[in-house]
Amino acid sequence: MISFGQEDAGHGPFLISLSEEYDNDLKLVVSLSYPGEQGENADDMGIPALGEILRKSRPICPDENQTYEILFQQYILYQTRNESYTSWDDYEIRKGTYFIIFEKSRLLDALPVLTDCQILSDGTPYPGNWKHYGIYCQNHIIDVISCDKPEIKKINNEE
Repeated sequence: MISFGQEDAGHGPFLISLSEEYDNDLKLVVSLSYPGEQGENADDMGIPALGEILRKSRPICPDENQTYEILFQQYILYQTRNESYTSWDDYEIRKGTYFIIFEKSRLLDALPVLTDCQILSDGTPYPGNWKHYGIYCQNHIIDVISCDKPEIKKINNEE
């Protein structure tokens, strides 16, 4: 399972960037998050009731000192979804909170329809054992299906 200790924090990481590096390499850069100072963004925009709410709230901020690169080499498929339009599906079986590995998912079920990946007559998956990884961020959900585990490394942003 992918874990950065963020599971207990109660708030997900931020997606900083997503890019295709070389032929079919997918690179994600994510920062863990932390709660900012209460009232930090208390601009009420002329609505006093909004200002009162914002003065009592704490923003969730990306932690530049906790930034990680996640590299999938030779992925099969990936998709990025707006987290606001995504709902929980009890059909799916997953391990993890923000960095997830699926044992069963609708995307895995659809893989033979969406791609040339198939279960061969002898029961083996082509082109190899597929795994569905989910990276659940503050505003994005990234699903990646790959035969290989991602390479994860911390990016040192400290000056």
